[in-house]
Amino acid sequence: MKKRRAFFRKTFIGLAGFGLLPFSAFAKAKKLDGKFVHMVFFWLKPEIDLESFQKATDIFLSSMPMIVQFHIGTPAGTLRDVVDNSYSVSLVMTFKSKEDQDAYQTDPIHLKYVEQNKDNWERVQIYDSLSVV
Repeated sequence: MKKRRAFFRKTFIGLAGFGLLPFSAFAKAKKLDGKFVHMVFFWLKPEIDLESFQKATDIFLSSMPMIVQFHIGTPAGTLRDVVDNSYSVSLVMTFKSKEDQDAYQTDPIHLKYVEQNKDNWERVQIYDSLSVV
């Protein structure tokens, strides 16, 4: 029995040492990169093609140098009373600072995106958040 335990221990340590065993079980959760988080929720009109809107948004966000990271998503369908699944598309973007996010808001590329797409949505809801730690 001791030989068997030693074999498994050595195998585990060896695999971990070579990076063959995922460390996700050992890793801490990572904070988002960026101090300012900008969250946008779109309720698209029924006739708008979701995939086309997402692709156009991806191209737009990829062109904005002040964005540190971004995520484009759709409702996960989570069935809990506190979860709002009524929106069509969500965007989460991070910026290094409030000043970078302010520059994004007035950037001509952003203004053009809004102008070209504002007829695609019925409603937009935005939440901004500053990191406290």
